[in-house]
Amino acid sequence: MRSIRTKLFLLIFGSMLGLFALMSYVSIHLLNKAIEEDISASMKMIVNEKIYALNSDFNRVENGTRELEKYINNNLDTRLLRSNTEYKNGFYADLADKCADVGGLVGNVAAVYFRPEPDKFGSTSGVFMTVNSNGELVSVEPADISQYTKTDRDFVAWYYEPLEKGAATWVKPYHNKNINVYMMSYVIPIYKSNAFVGVVGMDIKMSSINTIIDSVDYKDGFAFLLSDDGDILYHREYPDGVEMKRFNSDMRATAKYLTPQEASKRKMHKCVWKSADYRIMAGNLDNDMVLAVCVPEDQIMRISKSMKIQMFAIFCIVLATVFAIFWRLMVIIVLPIRELTKASTRIAKGELNTAITYRSGDEIGTLAKSVSKMALEIREYFSYIHSQAYSDAMTGVGNKAAYMDVVKRMDEKISEGMAAFIVIVFDVNGLKNVNDNLGHEYGDMLITDAADIMKRVFSAENVFRIGGDEFIVVIENQDDDNIAEYFKVFDEEVRVFNEQNVRYDHNLAVSKGGVSYIQDEDEAYKDVFKRADDMMYKDKEEFYRGRNDRRKR
Repeated sequence: MRSIRTKLFLLIFGSMLGLFALMSYVSIHLLNKAIEEDISASMKMIVNEKIYALNSDFNRVENGTRELEKYINNNLDTRLLRSNTEYKNGFYADLADKCADVGGLVGNVAAVYFRPEPDKFGSTSGVFMTVNSNGELVSVEPADISQYTKTDRDFVAWYYEPLEKGAATWVKPYHNKNINVYMMSYVIPIYKSNAFVGVVGMDIKMSSINTIIDSVDYKDGFAFLLSDDGDILYHREYPDGVEMKRFNSDMRATAKYLTPQEASKRKMHKCVWKSADYRIMAGNLDNDMVLAVCVPEDQIMRISKSMKIQMFAIFCIVLATVFAIFWRLMVIIVLPIRELTKASTRIAKGELNTAITYRSGDEIGTLAKSVSKMALEIREYFSYIHSQAYSDAMTGVGNKAAYMDVVKRMDEKISEGMAAFIVIVFDVNGLKNVNDNLGHEYGDMLITDAADIMKRVFSAENVFRIGGDEFIVVIENQDDDNIAEYFKVFDEEVRVFNEQNVRYDHNLAVSKGGVSYIQDEDEAYKDVFKRADDMMYKDKEEFYRGRNDRRKR
């Protein structure tokens, strides 16, 4: 008998290769982790830096606008503003000076204004200051609000949107055609004694905001700004922004990382942009806007990829050397072991007819003979046990144990993406009434008669009795159209049976519900069963509707 020691020698070399592969994997894994942590820290620093810059601009505008709101609330007499021209002119002149002072302190302001309610105070009434060619805030005649409707966003978004919200509002970017500037507006509606008086606001040029966002210079990355409801306010490829409802598939998939709640976590995520892999991190601004920074995946993992290539080259050299030296030993020893292992695995899975063809005079040959003999004995014993353990004695269909095996098999096929089957749930109607009035002997007849019909329609191997009067049919490679055909045949069989039945004075009636497996909806067999069971109960409710002998399960 040949010794198996040479096989153990080969195992040592296999262990060496495995150890090398493990070390390579661990090294690359640790490298990737270190790179990702470094990238995450760098991206967080960039996000925080840009958020700080944007917050500075936005907060100055908000604080300046609140200062003007406070001034107006403290100094405005709405009665005199409507009735006294001298008061109105004086108030507007003082307010214009205040707007110029505050706007100058805020900086980077496109316009500052107070516009009272047009129906009460006049459609051109108010103060409107914009920047002249010298960069100074100067008063200009306010636009006539009455000429525009709420839908004329480029002219009066700054007025109607804050009015509708009834609170301080950042108006999303728009092209103000009154002064021909692309801007954002921060506007506060003013109320006195719960009555709307007007709006006070500041406009900030989007060009200055865009400059901050576009200043991200990190590994070919880019940044973009979103509103609190998910619309893109600025992106270098969408300078005029884009509403969330118009997002493409890549943008929709990424949107879940860009909510204010998710952005507050400052976590790095994977995303796809124009079919390329990116890493993205978002952060909240003080005004609930969201800034996101994206970096190309290939830029992040360039070092890791280089190391992987080198490790793979070394591994190939080592593998080729070992393969050349021990090729003959593999043919003599390893391949028979693989053949025996595959056969043993199939036998362990229940394929007891698997043939083991390997023959030799060494320990492996002896093991092969033993496994073959064991498989034969198991096959004979399994045949006996199966007949005892998997059949329902009264009806001749599969019992609950057989059904649970089918459930397990269907779950395995679902997890492998190979499932295609239907589930039909049956429940015999009126069984309790028959048992109570005719006796359990007739109840058993009712059950066996129903089972006989199911066996004729669905074949006995597909029918399982899981309770007193409950049956389940599971058939593979069938769909909803097949269910409809089965139900036609089943209903006809029941009708014929009831016409010919003379053993007892009771019509056989069976509630049923059937569905097919839906790949993208059903995560496990139980999901398919629940839908079929629900349909069966609806059918049962329909059967019992209006009857006095309703049976509750």
